Amino acid sequence: MTSIDDTLSEIRWLRNGIWRCRRLLNTDLPGAERKALERRLHEQLSAFERLSSTAFPLAFSSKVYSVKSTTIGRSDSPEAPIENAAMVSSGCLGKSISG
Repeated sequence: MTSIDDTLSEIRWLRNGIWRCRRLLNTDLPGAERKALERRLHEQLSAFERLSSTAFPLAFSSKVYSVKSTTIGRSDSPEAPIENAAMVSSGCLGKSISG
């Protein structure tokens, strides 16, 4: 059984990897490297969503936040999908508690 500290550490590790990939995608990369990096970003987003939904089942729901709804590639804010997930989850949690 994994402790909550280990789970949170893995979530932070994945978050940092997502940010790293997004920063690199904002640079000029050759086509093959860009494709490999986009694939890695998608893998990390999927792992982040999977781990988050198991660690915080009420806060993160696959219906609310999905990897399919995020953009891969250039974006104005590399943190946007993760920040949006946190904002959406707090609204989702409030609705589930209040009724």
